[in-house]
Amino acid sequence: MVASLAAVAGFTLVGGAVDAGATATPSAATPHVSGAQLTASTTSYNFGPITVGDIFAPLTITLTNTGTASDTVSGFIMGGADADDFVVDPIGFENPPQCTTVAAGASCTILVGFAPGALGLRSATIIPSDSSTTPPVITVEGTGTEGYYETTAQGAVYAHGDAQQVGDASGTPLVQPIVGMATTGDDAGYWLVASDGGVFTYGDATYYGSTGGIRLNKPIVGMAITADGGGYWLVASDGGIFTFGDAGFFGSTGGIHLNKPIVGMAATPDGGGYWLVASDGGIFTFGDAGFFGSTGGIHLNKPIVGMAATPDGGGYWLVASDGGIFTFGDAPFLGSTGGIHLNQPIVGMAPTPDGDGYWLMAADGGVFNFGDAPFDGSSAGAAGANFVSVATDAPATVQAITDSPALRHGGPGSHAVRRG
Repeated sequence: MVASLAAVAGFTLVGGAVDAGATATPSAATPHVSGAQLTASTTSYNFGPITVGDIFAPLTITLTNTGTASDTVSGFIMGGADADDFVVDPIGFENPPQCTTVAAGASCTILVGFAPGALGLRSATIIPSDSSTTPPVITVEGTGTEGYYETTAQGAVYAHGDAQQVGDASGTPLVQPIVGMATTGDDAGYWLVASDGGVFTYGDATYYGSTGGIRLNKPIVGMAITADGGGYWLVASDGGIFTFGDAGFFGSTGGIHLNKPIVGMAATPDGGGYWLVASDGGIFTFGDAGFFGSTGGIHLNKPIVGMAATPDGGGYWLVASDGGIFTFGDAPFLGSTGGIHLNQPIVGMAPTPDGDGYWLMAADGGVFNFGDAPFDGSSAGAAGANFVSVATDAPATVQAITDSPALRHGGPGSHAVRRG
């Protein structure tokens, strides 16, 4: 895949062009030859571990024409098993000469970005398509990783895997307990929400408002963020919806008599709708959210405590307090704890960005992983902790490298502010 990182709004470097865990191998010296001959300053590079869905600060490679004739570069051939996870920008920093026509003895630079689309080792080759007979072959690789957060009612946040802890509310006097969490999807921030709708922001999570100063008919039970992270929804147990930032209002169950209270919500991938789920598994759809089924008419052994949507919005999972999993639409069944004796009930779930796995979390912080969701540890046994929410550090969906919201890299600094 050939694309221009320079065309992507908001492309920002993180900690320079080379990560501390990345390795590069310089190319061997090339003798002066007749005709056009490109050499590359780097022919092998490892980006190291990067969270799935994120994009890493680009690698700079200098191409030099060591021949005696001008070289014409028409593009770059991307090959290898995971070519779509890498992208080349032929312009480089501060717009030096483009790598199109390279005179004898001249140089140009390219940028190579990496955004892993799945877990594990990812690799590709990059070959300039030029007028020389032996263009350089550049081998790039990196590892897709994931992590997750666990949140307690007391406001503590525990990070596992490659998730970055950027602050929490454990040292903040809370008017009401924390009930939910959402992440920015770039591994650099998250929101916590309390049952009165007070919102706490950390890292690069932006505050857009809260219901902390509003008298609520029912307590807040969860939140969801918009596709670009520019807003969020809060949902109350009566299905009342409160919108902030660029989150649109598409309807609610606030004026409907419910058989059971709302216990969670999930947003569609484009942010144009959302689902609400009740404790009996009844599903309510709004905006462009599709209805794929429910457990509203099924006798449940235990109540539903949460839901999650698939990456394409074509289905969803419901999870019960015993860890029973109910799948609808294109959501795959990958396992459950329905037949396992649990020390504490399941209180939430989070899917992997590719939709081929999920984590379940119990009230004691125990974590159960299924499908391609890695087990990176748990906080089970944390003294006095009452866990309420689990969330992945990766974006809700794996997007193309050229439109990834993970380009919104911010610094690791954090702040904790309770508004309202």
